Amino acid sequence: MDIRNETVLAEGTFMKDQILRYMIAGFSFAMLFTCVGIALVPIYAVFALLIGPKVIATWRCTLTNRAVHVQKGLLVKVKKTVPLEKITDVGSVQGPIMRKFGIHKLTFETAGQSGPGALISLIGLEDAEKFRDRILDVRDQMQSGGKSGTASAQKQDGAQADQSDILSDIRDSLLRIEKKLDKD
Repeated sequence: MDIRNETVLAEGTFMKDQILRYMIAGFSFAMLFTCVGIALVPIYAVFALLIGPKVIATWRCTLTNRAVHVQKGLLVKVKKTVPLEKITDVGSVQGPIMRKFGIHKLTFETAGQSGPGALISLIGLEDAEKFRDRILDVRDQMQSGGKSGTASAQKQDGAQADQSDILSDIRDSLLRIEKKLDKD
């Protein structure tokens, strides 16, 4: 993964066995409602058990001091980087089948995101709730006290000083106008 000038704070690890069982159970449950689907369940299960571990082995999730980096893909490789300052929410979803296998799905939503749904979704991260909280904590620290937070505060202080100077000039002008009106 291409992480330039960033400090790695956490690496996400995925629960391969639970993810595979969840995928097979979810597909099997959905296919039980169709006659043709029941016949596909064993084929899917064998396919998932052969290919699934290789696919899951390509999944990476890294939290740095500036962004969340995600990498997926066996045939089609996908790399996404989400800057922490753009993250508006990290959601956690756990349906009944997921709950049975002890996994969560984390979804990342960002400011300026186009289209419905999450920009990134990760399923089966170990300690997903802790990882979610860590991302949000690092984002909040960065926004309030990090380098960009300090620069933002300096800009805000400078803007307040400029406004104060302008207000002082306006007050002085009004005092001069009052003096002239009093003389007449």
